[in-house]
Amino acid sequence: MKSQIHAWARLLRLGNLPTVLSNVLVGWAIGGWPADGERLLAIGGVVGVIYLAGMVLNDVVDVEVDRRSRADRPLVTGTVRRGTAGTVAVLLLLLAVGATAPMGPAVFTATAILASLVVIYDLSHRFWPVAILGMALCRSMVYLVAALAATDAPPGRWLLIAMLALGLWTAGLTLLARREARDDPMRWSVALLPVAALITVLVGCQNLPLAALTGSLLVLQLLWILVRVRADSVIPAVLAAIAGISLLDALLLSLLDAPIAALVAVCCFAVVTLLHRPLPGT
Repeated sequence: MKSQIHAWARLLRLGNLPTVLSNVLVGWAIGGWPADGERLLAIGGVVGVIYLAGMVLNDVVDVEVDRRSRADRPLVTGTVRRGTAGTVAVLLLLLAVGATAPMGPAVFTATAILASLVVIYDLSHRFWPVAILGMALCRSMVYLVAALAATDAPPGRWLLIAMLALGLWTAGLTLLARREARDDPMRWSVALLPVAALITVLVGCQNLPLAALTGSLLVLQLLWILVRVRADSVIPAVLAAIAGISLLDALLLSLLDAPIAALVAVCCFAVVTLLHRPLPGT
């Protein structure tokens, strides 16, 4: 029983889940941070379920590749059956999209698009390099879904800048992860991470001291990622970049003057970093 639970936790990449939750906080802040805790929790749950479903579906699609390079994956070892995993992934996606129907057509449509992009990426990423853009768009869409859940008309400029920053970070992370099995990183892809961080300043700054603090944490994380890449330690660099998503969120939340949410995002970073020890996020 214990081995089954651990296998499912690895399959779902539970260690990465807090990064999705910090993404939702950014979208909610862009939407004006309405005082509707139930709706915030609901949209956070929806996006979290889509993420988990996407992670499971990724393993279902990649099982033959994993047999050659990642023999310890739950589907390869047989700890979790491929058919069961595929069924769970599909049911989770349908449940998540269906749950947004009461939230209005805009949220429902955006969520359906997000779920569709997740499926398209999982099915195509092994043979279609451009699918990396799909992964970047999947992450960026979380901001849009959460912002639409918060308000019918989120400020377009802030939303586009934030989506571009997160998209670039995700693209750099995804390119870096492409060679994790060989410990032969695409070093140039790391350049996308600081570019993503710099773009966030276009949002403006409503809380300079907090932005300076969270920005400093993000810079330290970028330096750590660079050190790992230079040492050809791809997996530690990838895990650090995944955790760094929440620090990017914390910086955006600081710029948007959402101090409590920024603190929560920093805590999400810490939780992800700790969870990556027993539950690697790759």
